[in-house]
Amino acid sequence: MRTNFANTGLLTRFMLRRERITSLLWILILGGTIVLLVPGVFYALPVGEREPIIDVLTMPAMVSMVGPGFAAYHSTFGALYTNFMMLFSALTAALMNIFLVIRLSRADEEKGRYEVLRSLPVGRLSNLAAAMLTALVVNIGLALFTGLGMYAFGTSLYDTGMCFNGSMLWGATLGVTGLVFAAFTALFAQLTASSRTAMGYAFMALGIFFLLRAPGDMDPNMEILALISPMGLLLRTQAYIANYWWPIFIMLGTAVLLTLVAFKLTSIRDIDQGIIPAKPGRAHGSFLTKSAGGFAFKLSRTAIIVWIISLFILGASYGAVLGTLDEFIASNEMYQQLILGPFEIEIPPITDDFPLEAAVLYLRDAVAVFGFTLPQLFSAMINMIMGIFAIVPATLFVLKARAEETDTRAELVLAASVGRRKYLGAFAIIAFVMAVLVQLSSSIGMFAFGAAAMESTAEFPLTFALQVGLNYVPAIWVKVGVAVLLVGLLPKATSLIWAYFAYTFVALFLGQGFGIFPDWALWLSPYGFVQQLPLAPGESFNWIVPVVLTVVAAALTAIGLWKYGRRDVNAIVDDNRLKPARVKRVRSKE
Repeated sequence: MRTNFANTGLLTRFMLRRERITSLLWILILGGTIVLLVPGVFYALPVGEREPIIDVLTMPAMVSMVGPGFAAYHSTFGALYTNFMMLFSALTAALMNIFLVIRLSRADEEKGRYEVLRSLPVGRLSNLAAAMLTALVVNIGLALFTGLGMYAFGTSLYDTGMCFNGSMLWGATLGVTGLVFAAFTALFAQLTASSRTAMGYAFMALGIFFLLRAPGDMDPNMEILALISPMGLLLRTQAYIANYWWPIFIMLGTAVLLTLVAFKLTSIRDIDQGIIPAKPGRAHGSFLTKSAGGFAFKLSRTAIIVWIISLFILGASYGAVLGTLDEFIASNEMYQQLILGPFEIEIPPITDDFPLEAAVLYLRDAVAVFGFTLPQLFSAMINMIMGIFAIVPATLFVLKARAEETDTRAELVLAASVGRRKYLGAFAIIAFVMAVLVQLSSSIGMFAFGAAAMESTAEFPLTFALQVGLNYVPAIWVKVGVAVLLVGLLPKATSLIWAYFAYTFVALFLGQGFGIFPDWALWLSPYGFVQQLPLAPGESFNWIVPVVLTVVAAALTAIGLWKYGRRDVNAIVDDNRLKPARVKRVRSKE
């Protein structure tokens, strides 16, 4: 037994060294977002303005998205923040662990690294054990960083109810959720023969567990469904409310049991094989493999389906709240600034002389003066954010060409009668088409569920939903063009596209929404030129802007394709120069 885990500690140190940048960024970004939003949400929702938000959280549509409305029975800011943030924060932690374990297990096996490690004096189970220990360390770091950070920020604010016990429970919930899905991913990595299939099964399990808990959260008679699902069980900790620790121990036991099963499967399977035999391929390739475009689509079709469904669900989640916007916006200054600020509509603060009912009537009348409806204004703001997030799938399809290059697979394709520009252009075309599809998907999802919530489409017609979604497509195309340019001109600097994505989100959200950034800062992003909808009375749509953005996107793409056809395709280094390794001098003993 000991030989099966030989040198696990050394291998764990090696994996932690590999992951020191990626995992640290995950911890800082996820934990930092959770912690830094504490004061932001606290000041955005003063004590007198929380009741309408709590009422919205107890609606069935919101319960299906964020979990039971425990804040309705425990009126502290900590309870409200848990209702807002816990489920989606845990969802992100689960994604982090799925990517982590796939990288350290099945992906290494596909690339031949595992075979090299097995040639060294390491045990048969050492690699998986080291991967799970690495996940354990990363999740402990996330739990401590989040828990201590929330306690520090919570105690600095007045009357938040964010005690030390609740804060550490918040962090521990994220950590054990990550460990459970790390264990699920380790299990799927043994069952399947490829990293893509294992990741697909892990994502499928995450989606099933997320949907399974929804009926259990909405109906007490079906709570057993929520208790079966890890995504439902984690909400039963009730951090800052009752502070129950028993779900933590159940989830830890689940993670240990799944890991033991994964160890057993690892010990009986062959390298590069899965317990479930891979489906034999065709004797002859399909018609998709006969062209560069078909080949690129074949590599990307699963991701295309997943992204379209995901954006539809995300749009539907926002559409489900369209029926209760009046009170929500009238009682929340932050949303008033985001939605009404661009049109300079102001609502007097709610007082005893100006109650919530009067504020709702005032809001409706003020919006009607411009010929708008509240669902239209809300959907315009949401589509601005969705339009920014649509950059992610569109860009990933372009960067897929670069990933194939760095993994030495592109060389095999380009060695045949396939032109380089045609090869990269195929991925670029998929990215351009995906920009349209994801925007249509989210808009249709918002319209479908919004119409059901409002029981009428008069205030939010389908034509407006599609128009406001497609309004951002030319801006997304510019981002795709930048990604193609980087792949062709600066392949080592393709990560800069994500820095540009972050800048776009911050500048547009804080600049356009709150007026923090100057106008010139918005113009550094194509989104700063997009005309805002709905149009004011007498205002006409400026078609020059989308046409110019489309031309810019086409020019950037053309330059990127031209440079890609001229540069060397080398997966190791792009400049054909290897830096000599540093050799440590060892003084001989005499």
